[in-house]
Amino acid sequence: MLGIIFGPPGSGKGTQAELITDALGTAHISTGDLLRAEAEAGSPLGREVAPLLKAGHLVPDELIERVVEQRLREKDAASGALLDGYPRTVPQARALDMVLDASGRPTAFVIFLNVDHGTLTKRLLQRAAKQHRADDNRESIAERLAEYRDLTTPVLDYYRGEGVPVLEIDGSGSVEDVHERIVEALRPLRTEAR
Repeated sequence: MLGIIFGPPGSGKGTQAELITDALGTAHISTGDLLRAEAEAGSPLGREVAPLLKAGHLVPDELIERVVEQRLREKDAASGALLDGYPRTVPQARALDMVLDASGRPTAFVIFLNVDHGTLTKRLLQRAAKQHRADDNRESIAERLAEYRDLTTPVLDYYRGEGVPVLEIDGSGSVEDVHERIVEALRPLRTEAR
């Protein structure tokens, strides 16, 4: 099964993705981690990506698509994968569909961690304080959340329109509570896949 996890900054995507992939026995594919690894390895792709990451710029779709396509070909992703951080826009979702269609692996589900604005802001400010990140302040957080809403929310509508199950999960509460909600929502899909 190939799935996607969505959620705004501070929704707990990375934490939940790790738990989900452990439970499903699939690969966790975080585009942020992939891009940083390519840059650190100094691969040809990494040399293209490194200056963009260092400057804080968004990596062009074409580069991300190449990284994801390459990663999906790796052995551990053959039995399934959970994409985290990609696609972020409708054009990226369409490009991913083309890659998946070519390999006969459609998107099986989308998990959407829904968390209210106030909780997200509180979590991000706490994370910024723990990690001593001066760039995470109320203004930059509000900007990131608005960007997420404008660019990424239409992706959920795209998948709904394509008939892909979008599992909307209440992302508030403890890590364990959220994980239990996700497991419950995935149960019918796992039964169908057998």
